[in-house]
Amino acid sequence: MPSLDEVLKRAADYVSTWVPQLANIVSTEAYAQTGRVPGSTATRRLRLKSDVLLVRYPGGDLTWMLFRDVAETNGKPLAHAPERLLTLFAEAPADAKEQAQRIATESVHYHLPGATASATNPFLVVALMHEFYQPSLRFRLGDVDRNTLALRFEERAETGPVDGRNGERLPLLLPDVGRVRGTVWLDVETGRIVKTEGRMSLYGLAVSSTSTTTFALDQRLAVMLPTEMHTTWGAVSGTAKYSNYRRFNVGTTETPILKPLRP
Repeated sequence: MPSLDEVLKRAADYVSTWVPQLANIVSTEAYAQTGRVPGSTATRRLRLKSDVLLVRYPGGDLTWMLFRDVAETNGKPLAHAPERLLTLFAEAPADAKEQAQRIATESVHYHLPGATASATNPFLVVALMHEFYQPSLRFRLGDVDRNTLALRFEERAETGPVDGRNGERLPLLLPDVGRVRGTVWLDVETGRIVKTEGRMSLYGLAVSSTSTTTFALDQRLAVMLPTEMHTTWGAVSGTAKYSNYRRFNVGTTETPILKPLRP
């Protein structure tokens, strides 16, 4: 079995090569959520249908943003232009940055209460495997099953002691959900990520939200893509399924001027 350092390098190399391949790939997300109504024993159910895509911050190598454009809630179409994300890319209007930020922020409000951008992002844990973020995490190797290795991680809360003093408290990587820990399942030889699990805790809670995503090879597009995501936050549980993957090309000679957030 490879050493921990070898596994981390393979994972980082895979992410740096794989994530750019996801640009300009759009999918249809069917997201079913169930949760208790606060102060009541009643259960609320919600079905969202959205266009989802991942885009890079212009001129940056690390910063990506997941865009979720909600088109339907419980089967009822929303009153905005269809495929407006694609239009935003293709036309690159002068205020595209502001429009893109607004779309990304507004999508969180359609979920059941307590949702966050991080907890509902199927690429969240993948992003943390980038070599830039690895120093902020502690890793240990798990079991190997059929050439698939479990890599367990935990966010560092503080630096190590220096000169007999306590370490410095580190800022949160994910300020909207708190400290993150979890597991990445990857191919031992190639570093290809097949499944991720993130468990996030905020304000001292044991676990306040979770996100687990399964990936599979799309034969037509020849790239690993999410197939399903399971999430929880508070009393809410959800399952998102991804289908109808398609690739589009930006119809302009200029670089799209969207402003993604950190994943």
